[in-house]
Amino acid sequence: MAASGTKSSRKSAAPFARPKSSSIAPPKAGRATRKSVPPVADDPSDVDMASDSNDEQFASEESSRDEEIEDEDEAMAEPMLAGENSSGKEESKDLEHKRGAGAKPLHAEIMALNESSMLAKSNLFKLQMDELLSETSVAANTKPTRGLDAALKQIRDSLTSLSSVSEMSTDAASNYVRKQSKAGGKLAMIPFPDPAPAVGMPITFAFKAPEVVNIVGSYPLNMAVQSRCGFNVDVVVQMPAELFQERDYLNFRYFYKRAFYVAILLVGLQQHPAINELFDIEFSNLRGDTRLPIVALCPKSGVKHLGKLGCTIRILPSIAHGTLPLRRLSPKRNYVRPSYISGANDSLAENDEANLPATPQYSAAILADALLLTHMKYLFETTEMCPEFPRAASLLRIWIAQRTATGRQFGSHTLAGSQRLNGFVLTMLLAWLLRCARSGGNSGPNLSCAMPAYQLFKGVIEFLAVHDFEETPAQFGSSADTAAFSDNFGAVFVDPSNSLNLLSGVQEWELIELRMEARLTALDINHHVADRFDRVFLSAALTDISAKYDHVFRLEVDLSKFLSAKHGAELKTSRRLAELEFGHPVAAVQNRLSSFLSSALERHARLVAVHPCADACFVDGTKAMRRHVFFIG
Repeated sequence: MAASGTKSSRKSAAPFARPKSSSIAPPKAGRATRKSVPPVADDPSDVDMASDSNDEQFASEESSRDEEIEDEDEAMAEPMLAGENSSGKEESKDLEHKRGAGAKPLHAEIMALNESSMLAKSNLFKLQMDELLSETSVAANTKPTRGLDAALKQIRDSLTSLSSVSEMSTDAASNYVRKQSKAGGKLAMIPFPDPAPAVGMPITFAFKAPEVVNIVGSYPLNMAVQSRCGFNVDVVVQMPAELFQERDYLNFRYFYKRAFYVAILLVGLQQHPAINELFDIEFSNLRGDTRLPIVALCPKSGVKHLGKLGCTIRILPSIAHGTLPLRRLSPKRNYVRPSYISGANDSLAENDEANLPATPQYSAAILADALLLTHMKYLFETTEMCPEFPRAASLLRIWIAQRTATGRQFGSHTLAGSQRLNGFVLTMLLAWLLRCARSGGNSGPNLSCAMPAYQLFKGVIEFLAVHDFEETPAQFGSSADTAAFSDNFGAVFVDPSNSLNLLSGVQEWELIELRMEARLTALDINHHVADRFDRVFLSAALTDISAKYDHVFRLEVDLSKFLSAKHGAELKTSRRLAELEFGHPVAAVQNRLSSFLSSALERHARLVAVHPCADACFVDGTKAMRRHVFFIG
């Protein structure tokens, strides 16, 4: 277009216009001589003949003259520097001449402007992202974490030097823990789950110091980030295999022995003077599950190099793969016999097992303990493959922490938030998208290990915005029994061992809300002009739940009937088993409220969220407070 436009404009220029008369001026000095022109006739009668011949000659030579004039212009043009390009000015003049002032921009011009704005936005977003990670990331073996690393070494040495405890009965174990804790100045009891072991139950408890103590989770992988609740440093303590029997996966036996082991760990740490001076040591529950008690060490205020970090060290018991027959822990089988719940004779007849209700979340809780180190190894291998994997996982942890209600204040209450849909699940999802999403019949975005952290983060968000784990289960391999998982769980995301559903215990409304949040974030990320960094990573943390939902209701529920022995005997066995599956009475009530309200308001509400409060639900082990508060949005 540029060449044709220049030629037509030069034809109409005054110095090169075709003369009206038959006389032609001689060529100017210093310019290239044109082709000879026939002389003017002396006889007037010959003028007409000469004019006719000249017209024909002008017509035949018009094109060649134009080419010569262009050559002259190029010869007279001003010299340009090396690399200088004058085509931009000529094109702009030609466009103005042809389209006129005020004409609409061309599609190519609009695309060029969009590319420029998107490039500027991408560069700004990357700078903001780097600044965010530099302010929130917590890396091991650095100057700010020097005190934390030293404390972790003290804890490891203390745990591996604990004294052994010989086998004893349930009553003797309870008395032993009470006596040892009282000697240390703080009374503690064994955190048995509900239902607690019956008096005279044929089970023995013992303790041996762990031989394997490892730091796992986000901290050693450089994925830990600060949030409103600080960050966690997880220490895995592997319980010796000789403390368990082959069939301890039945009827809470594993969880009872695990609770005793955790109690000895807590008493031993409380009796260590150096550790007791640095930390407040108490029991807590992993993912809000009372079957999985842990030891939590919170730095005391004013402790140098620890108080400012806001970290919580969690001691997580684990077992080796060969301790229990994990291959038998299938989601479609029953591991809590109804006869044990009702108090009748504990019959383990195999011919009745096929007709018993499945206990998928019970088996998932045992598998989660056994696979802690397996998941850690898998994430470490992914980090070796993809250098930007830790940074992308940190962004996902910041994003999910902004959108859960964990630790948020609503009135005088503190919300518990989602205990199971957390940064670990999103980190495993990122690893799956990098390594397995395009294999084994899975469908997902084509993420590459060479991508930057921002592109990896964007790929996970866009996947969450459209994927339904209930309709399309995801699995790391191809050997998992997806039918068994789909029949006993709502949403399915099978881990690399093909035995654990990583979405076990995640309720349906939590995934719906996650999908809605991911869609909003995907729109903000893909906005062409506006900078939406604040909306993606910052402002969501300031959003109150009253502004997030159209309506918010406060509901108080009496929980005593879910734990009281006299009421438990009156409930139907199937209902009691269903409640024990969730691992916590609050989670059981939460699930029941969500299912009921979602069915009742199916045509009127896209989402019904049930947020429990983080108030203490247990006093003295398994006794519950009479009332608990829920907020329904």
